[in-house]
Parts: sequence; structure tokens; C-alpha cells
Amino acid sequence: MQKLLEILVKIKLNRIRPTIIGITGSIGKTSTKDAIYEVLKTKWKVFKNPKSLNTEIGLLLAILEQPSGFSSTIKWAQILGRAVKNAFNGIGYDFLVLEYGADKPWDIKHLTSLVKPHIGIITKISRVHQDAGQFEGEKDVFEEKKRLVECLDEQNVAILNADDKYLRKLHGKLRAKTFWYSTEGHTEANLSIYHATNTASGILATIQMDNQKFKAQFDVPGIYHLNIMLPALMCGVLNGVTIEEGISALKNFRLPPGRMSIIEGKNGAVILDSSYNASLEAVKEALNLLREFPGKRKIAVIGNMNELGDYAVEAHKDVAKNIGPWLDELVTVGQMASLIAEQLLKKGWPESKIKILLTADEAGKYLVDRLHSGDIVLLKGSQNRVRLERAVKMLMANPAQAPEILCRQEPEWKNIE
Repeated sequence: MQKLLEILVKIKLNRIRPTIIGITGSIGKTSTKDAIYEVLKTKWKVFKNPKSLNTEIGLLLAILEQPSGFSSTIKWAQILGRAVKNAFNGIGYDFLVLEYGADKPWDIKHLTSLVKPHIGIITKISRVHQDAGQFEGEKDVFEEKKRLVECLDEQNVAILNADDKYLRKLHGKLRAKTFWYSTEGHTEANLSIYHATNTASGILATIQMDNQKFKAQFDVPGIYHLNIMLPALMCGVLNGVTIEEGISALKNFRLPPGRMSIIEGKNGAVILDSSYNASLEAVKEALNLLREFPGKRKIAVIGNMNELGDYAVEAHKDVAKNIGPWLDELVTVGQMASLIAEQLLKKGWPESKIKILLTADEAGKYLVDRLHSGDIVLLKGSQNRVRLERAVKMLMANPAQAPEILCRQEPEWKNIE
């Protein structure tokens, strides 16, 4: 199966010869990919891999414009038939925007051997995928992720986050022409944020490039999401889309489902849906946004952070350091997440402000009749055995919209824990 897909991918790429943009990092791959697509499509024909198809099979399926067949033999047979047609007769495009995922050593090396990008983007290095057989720490994550840009030559381009202490180690060490972006004012950045503020509807920012400043408004919650906008704008500038045109293209950009969507909740509540996945850094950013978000009562529903190995206990306890009196209620989902609650109880938090639960369904049932107008509810947790999108659906004012605005709503996910 895989070998056949590899052959079909080579046939297609040799036929249409697009510029390939590859994105990796511990946080924000899918959102960055989608933002780049929005910017480049203002001038070019662009295709992006759907959802998060970024594994050795997923990447190939993405290029051939096919979904996963999951465990269905019949679906896989149909997919192969369509893939053959796509390889030989599918329409062409100027740019192909792909995610390169890695949850263990050599993943990126293998993916770049299958499909080498012309432009490589790394978003952030974090301590993720720490279970047995995966990575042993942040340094090991970096050593693998950097392969995406180390494989590039002098004709290629690397776009890197100057705020990341690991990525800065690549300064002056790559063959590719390298461009940097920063939300923290690093002097080596080609594109940076001069000023930014959160609002109830999104972000107001001043973006600086070559001593010029540009006003921007993005309908996306959380200043930290500027780390998505900047590489997209940089990618546009390098390919004929001006900063002004890129900002305009991103003004109404929406994050992918489950990456911090603002959803109308029951009884006039507002849901901050970040149910797609969770790591320590992402949970901290989400809590910071909840703290700043205007509302009468603030509730955080935090689920387990998966694949952290020996680091799991420390990481979950660390979440509690980012919770203060500003939070009105904490609901934890899963055994590991209960450690967050335990830490707060040790700090003297009243039991009345904490609810410890095991499943997303329990969280939804607990909160569904407790929401009031002006409540702001954040839901953030990992995928496997957490699935907080199930709770989000129960709390939505219009649950019929779930297939369009929530993550993992395909029929194949129905029976997956």
C-alpha cells in the first residue's frame, strides 16, 4: 500500500511540479498551514493537506487528495482507485502546503525523503511525545524537527520562530536562505510584532517589517496566535503577496475546529473550544487567554495531556501554577488532570470551586444546566481517551452545527475513545 502511494505521489509531483511548503513544530502546524493557504491563494493556485494528514501515510494521501480509510478494506480499495486517477489526471497548482508530523525519532527524516519541501517552516519546539519509544526531552524533539530545514539547499527557504531558544541555535547554520519572525521583539527577526492587544472579538496588532509598521486586525482569539499569522505573512511576502494583502486575507481567517473557536453556548454562555489536543505550553496559553477574556464567570475544563511519559505528573502539576483567583471554577477530566485539582486544593482552594471527573460526557452533563449568560467556558484536553469535543457539543446552543465547527465529527471517530 505505502509503496504504491509513494510511486503515485512521485508521478503526480513530477507532472505538476508545485512549490512545496512544509510545516512542522510542536504547536500550531495545522493552523499555520491554513493561514499560509489563505495568504497565498490571493495570487496563486494553492492546495493544502486536509485536516492533519501529516504521517508517512497521511502525507501521501494528502498529496493525492484522498482521506484515510481507517480500518475499512473497501474504503482503502476505493481510495487507491481515486489516487491513481489523481496522480495521472488531477489538476495542477502552484503551491502545495503540507504538514510534517513527528512523534518519534526519524519521522521527519523519513517524510522529507518521501517529499522534500522547497520552503520549510518550524513553528515551535516543546516537550511533547514523551512516551516510551518517542522522544526523551525537548532537545530530542528539536533534533528531529530541525531535519525539515537541514535538508534544504541554497535554492530553498527556511522560515523560523526567533522566539524559540532551540530554533535560534540554527542561526547561520543552514544552507537555505533563512527568515525569522518574532512576537517578542527579537532583533534578528525580519517580521515582528510592534504592539498587540486581545479584544473580545480577536487581536489588534501592529506588525513591523523593514522599519515599516502595518496595522492589523485578526478575528482570532489570543495574542499567541500571532505565531500563526507571522509565518503566513512572511511566506506571502517571499512569494509576491504584500504585507497589506496578506493582512487583508487573514482578517477573517478562522482557526481549524478545536483550536480555540469561539462558540455560542447554552443560556448565553460563550465557549472557548480548544478540544483538539493539549500540551503544557498550549494549556498555559489557553488559560492566559481565559483570564484576559471578558466575562462574568470563568470556567476551565482541563483534560489529560497525553504522551508525556515520565514528565506527565510534573507537567500536570505545573498547570496549577497558571490558575489563580480569577478562575471561578475548575473541572478536570481524567486521572492525570486530577493532579491539577489536587495542587489547587493543597494551595487552599475551596472544594466548591473544583469538580474532578473522568470523562468528557460527565463534564458535559455536569455543566449543561449550570451555564449562565456571561459565563466563559474553556475546554482544553488531549485527543485519545479525553475527547472534550463531546462535552463541547453538549454545551453548544446549536449542537446541530457540530459537524461543521467541532473536531473529530466524522463517523469513523464515533466509537473511538
